[in-house]
Amino acid sequence: MGTTSIAVEGPPDQGRLLTYYLAATRQRFKAEVNRLTSGGMAKLLQDQPDVSDLSFLMSYLYIFHWLNHNVPVSYRALVLKTFRSPSRRFLMDLLEFSADGEAFVTGYIRHWQKAPAAGAPVQRDQLMALLRSSDNDPAMLAARLLTLWDSLHLFTRSYAVAYKDLAQQERERYDDMLAAEDRERLELVDALPDQEQGKPRFEKLGLIPAMGCPQTCRHCMFIFRPLMKDKREPDELYNMVNELTESVLFTGGDLTRQLDSFYQAIGSMKNVRTFAILLNGDFANNRAETRQVLESMARAVRRRPAGWPRARVMLQISFDEFHQEVIVDKHGKLKERIPVSKIANIVEAAPRYPHEIQLCLLHKQHALNFSMDLFSKGVFARLANELAERGHQIQILSTAPSGRLKRNPLNPDQPAPILKDASFVLTRFPHAPIMLTSSTIDAYGRASMMDESETVKEKDLLQQVLNGEETGEQFDTDLMFWFNGWATLFSAVHMCLGNVFEEGMDRVLARQRKDPLSHAMRHFDLRLLDYYREIRDDLDERIAGATGPHQLFHSITEEGAIRLHMTRRLLD
Repeated sequence: MGTTSIAVEGPPDQGRLLTYYLAATRQRFKAEVNRLTSGGMAKLLQDQPDVSDLSFLMSYLYIFHWLNHNVPVSYRALVLKTFRSPSRRFLMDLLEFSADGEAFVTGYIRHWQKAPAAGAPVQRDQLMALLRSSDNDPAMLAARLLTLWDSLHLFTRSYAVAYKDLAQQERERYDDMLAAEDRERLELVDALPDQEQGKPRFEKLGLIPAMGCPQTCRHCMFIFRPLMKDKREPDELYNMVNELTESVLFTGGDLTRQLDSFYQAIGSMKNVRTFAILLNGDFANNRAETRQVLESMARAVRRRPAGWPRARVMLQISFDEFHQEVIVDKHGKLKERIPVSKIANIVEAAPRYPHEIQLCLLHKQHALNFSMDLFSKGVFARLANELAERGHQIQILSTAPSGRLKRNPLNPDQPAPILKDASFVLTRFPHAPIMLTSSTIDAYGRASMMDESETVKEKDLLQQVLNGEETGEQFDTDLMFWFNGWATLFSAVHMCLGNVFEEGMDRVLARQRKDPLSHAMRHFDLRLLDYYREIRDDLDERIAGATGPHQLFHSITEEGAIRLHMTRRLLD
């Protein structure tokens, strides 16, 4: 039996990819050094009486381990090359050539022991002070430093092992859905009176045909994705959802393999006007395949009966520094996770269908979002260059900031405006604007292990919520319907209100109206924190590690036992 090969346009140029890889990795390296040496390490060592003498050395010991975890040996010298100023050359040598943390520490001590005192920087004085506190014994000092490092519990596992552990936690979370404690919770909800009559209307509803994605992006909230058992043909579900909303979102990872279900929905859901679908762009191997997919979407829209409301596809394509990250593969070669050329194929093709398809690039916020550099540097610049090589020019039509100030991870002292939304056109297609909208990355899944400097956090918003202030923000409790019948919350897929195939849509909708926990989540009800603390002792740690209120309230409701306890307490 023969195999099918996929023709992908534009094989990666290793020289060009190296330029992108080095720029991004050096930025991460520099940001971590600056964060640690400007107070980050001092905060970790705040219980040490000589923290001011320890901070610089321990910062670079951290960086040594960071390099070992993030930069393959074959690229380490290239990454460090631009940081080899005369005063830092010895440090770069230690980072590059030390066999382990002990070798780094002993090499650092030895360097300053041999260095002349005259004209030496403050780091020599710091090291000598540390030596004096260890009876001028280099071995004793090295042992103390290594013990101190071990006590921080940093970089103790490879990413592969850590991701495996996170995946197991996610598996257990899904296994907990609709188990005994969830069933008991839903019985409490069912027993409540229902004051409302008739079917509700939703601004949007989600549809999950499958959970899966072949990519392993570092910022992804999902690692383990459950296989859906007892899936049914979607007609019954489409009929139910069609009566409840004019806008649906198909999601669940990358849905390239579920496009037929998407086309079927367009042709069967009369009342729906907006059919959004989230894809990662990996389908766009070349121009021909890209046009084929977009033509199929447009054809599905055009084939709707003449008397039906006009509909449109909202084609959402993930596009940011993480989906398009340049990484080192298992053979030591550089590659893009999802090549920019594939996104260019989509951007180039979508304007040909202005009446059927609205293209929107979904972008994750980072330091570049704090200025117009977003469009001249990083992944957007790579896209513009790729399109320019094809004879296209991008024109930015509009930009809009977030409704609140946020903190630049590279300069977090003061909140600042951040660019959230934009629109642009290819000048060849001036009447077909393309949207770009950005959002923060919450610390779920792999994202919980990202560098501090890589993501924009919502710590200020979290503090406002904890203070009981009105923020205008809500936890999204609209419903997502899985093809196996589950009904979960948009922003908390671990919170399931039942199975519409087994229990009926009316019962699930009644639960959504009556559920005190869903309502408390929606409004960031601070009582939930008190109820969590009643049965778990790690709330302070969860608050300290939270990237925003959404992530915090997600994390405290992940266990079935906690959901049941919170529901009981809300009903007291």
